[in-house]
Amino acid sequence: MNIKLLEAFLAVIDHKTMSAAANRLFTTQPNISLMIKDLENYYSTKLFNRVSRKLYLTPEGIKLEKYARKVIADFKEMNEAMFNQNKIIRIGSSVTVGQYLLNGYLKKLKSSMQNVEFEVVINNTAEIEKLILNNRIDLAIVEGKINSKNIIQIEILKDELIAIIGYNYPLEKDVKKLSDLELLPWISREEGSHHRNQFEIDMNERKIHPQVVFRATNLETIIQAVENNYGFAIISKIAAKEAIKKQSLKQLNFADYSCPRSIRYIYNRNHDGDLIVSQILDCINNKL
Repeated sequence: MNIKLLEAFLAVIDHKTMSAAANRLFTTQPNISLMIKDLENYYSTKLFNRVSRKLYLTPEGIKLEKYARKVIADFKEMNEAMFNQNKIIRIGSSVTVGQYLLNGYLKKLKSSMQNVEFEVVINNTAEIEKLILNNRIDLAIVEGKINSKNIIQIEILKDELIAIIGYNYPLEKDVKKLSDLELLPWISREEGSHHRNQFEIDMNERKIHPQVVFRATNLETIIQAVENNYGFAIISKIAAKEAIKKQSLKQLNFADYSCPRSIRYIYNRNHDGDLIVSQILDCINNKL
């Protein structure tokens, strides 16, 4: 049973003639006649009698009208409930993005997508990748390394991993090469971040192993420790920008190394082509 057959049936009742019903439904009179015929065939009964060019409901037509109006009303109510409801999008973020960029992105999204509610999860990239793969979150914005080929990655912003030290840290010698970091105490991120940090992976491959004085999950804790001259840290240039500007931190530059990277929008390949996923990306990239 096609719901449009019932709509045509009720339009004929309400507008008295098939031609008037056709105008109301933006179709033709022969098409309305065919739809009524299909409905009569479906129920194996006659629904209208024509007397002096006027249409009158048969007893079966009167019975069907009662149910048809209820079906159409329920159908409209169902559509309104489903299409007008607030959609809930679960968005993930790595720690740096969550602390320095996510609020700005969420303001854009909430302004452009008023029928969408956002649930936010902030964790290191390793955990965010697991949540994406297990469909626990719909999409994410991260800066760490993603391993799975089942995750689509789209660059939205360029970044760089840098080594920072307190602005007045008493360096015994200039730091010119990456290997010079072995002379300094290291304030490291938590283990999950460590394995997705390209700077640290590259140090390990070069057999450069600075002494870790402590680990911390909170980025602000790391920055404060560096500002207080406990050692150096490896963080996003975006995260270090303000502290470098106010001269509480300085960047260590190496003649033999740099670590550019990107902030990326990621989602499960199973959601490729999803309208909401595309709409959020367009919003973040100022296309909406």
